[in-house]
Amino acid sequence: MEPINFPIERINNFLKVHNFTIVSPYYEEEVINYKIKLTGTRKLIVVGDWQDVIEYTLYLESAGRVSSKVLNSIFEAIGGNEKTLTTTDTTLFQVTSRVSNSLYNLLNFFNIENHIFCNKVVNDLKNEINESFITEGRYDNIVRKVVKDIMSVVKYQKEGEYVLPEDIRIEDQTYKFSNLPEFTIELEVLESDTVDRFDVECAYYKEEDVITIDIVINPDVKYSILYDIVGELNEQVRHEIEHMVQNVRGIELPEKEPKSPVKYYTQSHEIGAQIAGFKRKAKITKQPYEKVVRNWFEDNKHKHRMTPKQADKVIQQIIQNS
Repeated sequence: MEPINFPIERINNFLKVHNFTIVSPYYEEEVINYKIKLTGTRKLIVVGDWQDVIEYTLYLESAGRVSSKVLNSIFEAIGGNEKTLTTTDTTLFQVTSRVSNSLYNLLNFFNIENHIFCNKVVNDLKNEINESFITEGRYDNIVRKVVKDIMSVVKYQKEGEYVLPEDIRIEDQTYKFSNLPEFTIELEVLESDTVDRFDVECAYYKEEDVITIDIVINPDVKYSILYDIVGELNEQVRHEIEHMVQNVRGIELPEKEPKSPVKYYTQSHEIGAQIAGFKRKAKITKQPYEKVVRNWFEDNKHKHRMTPKQADKVIQQIIQNS
């Protein structure tokens, strides 16, 4: 194909004053608004031949009725305010491919039929839209720090009772994070052959701002299960942190819990905490979210004491509200 000669500035002036909308690649009722700027041409191999390809920058400007789940996946793929794309980068393909197709059709009106390539994506979405993503990242950092402290005890200390963070950092009497009350971890580590591998139990006490964590480890498998303990701690600590967040927001946490397991696990505040914990475990272990949820209820029958039918009812509520 011969090198092209097209009025790039004239086309960019046209693009500058026009807004474009694509349907989200995830859900039809969601839309993402964007702008485009042509940046030039470069030679790329297309269908085995070197061709002049038109490059452009994509500016994501706003979103309508788009869930945080969809936006979070986009923000995570961009990894900041902007991302330069290579020809082999497919992390944003579902977005850029739709934009490229639309731009290709538009350029046909200018008698330009060259292939299109997005070389950069700029995140100009409004701050309030990605607030949930930023907030969740903050909680991830809190959980990461707490779990790291706990594992420093599990890996290098013997059985016993500990108060964190002061027992590993004398200068820190409490954990201090913005938008949360100061809190401590009361940790007990035991070794016992009464468990097959290990068991972790956590609870949040809002009156004292304390999270208690009991870890029982079978000494015969102590050092072979550390990775699994990390995954379980990420889930349960994030669960209890969510209860702390709920308390700060004024969500009433009952003094007495329902005796029925189904009623207990389907309380709105408990559903919210389970979702937060399971999402954290799915992220840290790189497993599908639904698999993490179902595995927990399968592995913890002795704790929730529900029939398979009852457990599935709870699982469906968790998944539907996620």
